[in-house]
Amino acid sequence: MDLVQALYRAANRGDLDAVSACYGAGCVVEHVFADDDGVYTGLEVVLEKWAADLREYSGELPGGRRFEVGRVAGIETGWGWVRAEWLEGRRRGADGPVEHLAGHSDFWIEDGTIRRHRSVSRPVGDLGGSSPPASSRHYPSRPIVGIGAVIVTDAARIVLVKRRHEPLARQWSLPGGMLELGETLEAGTAREILEETGLVVDVGPVVEVFDRILVDDEAQVRYHFVLVDHLCRPLSGELAAGSDVSDVALADPADLASFRVNEKVGTVVARAVEMNRGHPW
Repeated sequence: MDLVQALYRAANRGDLDAVSACYGAGCVVEHVFADDDGVYTGLEVVLEKWAADLREYSGELPGGRRFEVGRVAGIETGWGWVRAEWLEGRRRGADGPVEHLAGHSDFWIEDGTIRRHRSVSRPVGDLGGSSPPASSRHYPSRPIVGIGAVIVTDAARIVLVKRRHEPLARQWSLPGGMLELGETLEAGTAREILEETGLVVDVGPVVEVFDRILVDDEAQVRYHFVLVDHLCRPLSGELAAGSDVSDVALADPADLASFRVNEKVGTVVARAVEMNRGHPW
């Protein structure tokens, strides 16, 4: 999701080198450029189209931006797909009419680059100085706080769990769950880890705080979690699959790819391992 945000920031700056860094060599781009329904394959061709588009159109949103991204979320129906919803304000040349559009783009992201990018848009009225509209656990009315843990053992292994329920059913991830009313982050993390893995842990510092948003086929928010991941170390107990998980494993941080964890898990684990080296347990 950070990669998609980076693409739109680069487009707003007119930074073609930064745009280039977002795409893979064999990328496919569909219906992305102004007044152009073409499909283009290969980084060189795609960058030529971006260069022409950025030369021809200027941004007409507040601050000279062309794109204002309202939401970036994973698409539940496809592994690796991300959807960005946006508003666009553009002017062709110095004296052309200003156009305002609302739309969304779907991105297939693999190995840290965009492999496929396709867009759908529609004209809207004058946006003026406005910004895009703001965005139970299942189709919630507000974001839900989740807690998770990177449990680093004395043998420098990481505890992973295979989820039993959605989201991420049948996928490997870090252990964790939902914070309960009146519960501190540390207490909630320790409780969830004991319930899911059978381990009693010492809860250390926060590794990272981030959003996980998943939308359905109608672009409605099905899940929205604000996740707080802590560095932890096991104190006692026996590793075993508990509530909400179907399996547990000890993984080498260098071998996470074999568990097909998402890219964010890899980033959080790498940061936690580095923190663990200097943490005074």
